[in-house]
Amino acid sequence: MKKILFVLSLAFIVLAFVSCSSDNSPEGVVKEFISYLQNEKYEKAIDLFYSEKGLTEKDRQGYTEIFKKWSTQFKEMGGLEGIDITNVDMSEDGESAKVEFLYKYGDGSSKKGSSKVVKVDGKWMIDATK
Repeated sequence: MKKILFVLSLAFIVLAFVSCSSDNSPEGVVKEFISYLQNEKYEKAIDLFYSEKGLTEKDRQGYTEIFKKWSTQFKEMGGLEGIDITNVDMSEDGESAKVEFLYKYGDGSSKKGSSKVVKVDGKWMIDATK
């Protein structure tokens, strides 16, 4: 009986750790966004966007088309291998940040990029406010 309780307790701890391990940080949301782009999961990438006025279906379709073009460009450069975060410039109030990074491509090249992120209800999101 003690072994069963031990195994169940251990399983619960592991499950709790895994479910809480997502990186809710400015750089974490940028990395998650890039991961969705790499895997062509455009809807999930768009779900990370925040806009004060909300995203319309037309906005979502527009972003999907942009992401498809980016994917084509990534493939032409040997694929998007990932990103290296180079700087996080946090606002004084801790509610927004600018994340600077390097896109790393399969052909060995790289390109600078940046994203503005905002904290919404405790969760970091890509700022899509125009």
